[in-house]
Amino acid sequence: MQSKIEQTKLNATSAKILHRKGKNKYERLNILFLILTLIVPLFFIIAQYVTKGGEYELLMNNISFGLSLVLIAISFLSLILKITDKITTHKIGMKNNIFIANECDNIEKLSEIEREWFYRYVSEIDNSDIDTFAGLPEDKRKETYREALKEVQPGNHKITCPVCNSSPWKYEKGDCQLCGNKITEQKLC
Repeated sequence: MQSKIEQTKLNATSAKILHRKGKNKYERLNILFLILTLIVPLFFIIAQYVTKGGEYELLMNNISFGLSLVLIAISFLSLILKITDKITTHKIGMKNNIFIANECDNIEKLSEIEREWFYRYVSEIDNSDIDTFAGLPEDKRKETYREALKEVQPGNHKITCPVCNSSPWKYEKGDCQLCGNKITEQKLC
């Protein structure tokens, strides 16, 4: 029973890390779009009023026109990619997985009915995470698992992968299917 709880906490921590990375990536992209949204009108104003009749008017008009086309393309891209929806999805995913990881520490305090509800909730969130991270490359999954091992017990430098017995703190590319680390001699017996 305890290993199921530990694995659930590790899975939730891994998903939280993936959601955090996804949220950060899309927020950076969104900030870039917002900056361009501010820069394009600024160049347009400069082109129309500041350089009017001057030697830089043609250059500023061309820059303004080019940036306007870029802004239109980025706006369409933003709508197609649904960036704000993805940010929201990752925020909710982070919140749900933080809740699961915290509840794993308190599972002994829950009644049998609450535990049953908790496991159904975990299953529902896991299904949602599977949909969200369906195309995740194997190396990213292993890297995230190593990060989760470090994060699940902060400050515990003796924590090891349950499959290969290697430390996530001392990563050497290897053959472990779970963390991608080099298998230590102790588990080869």
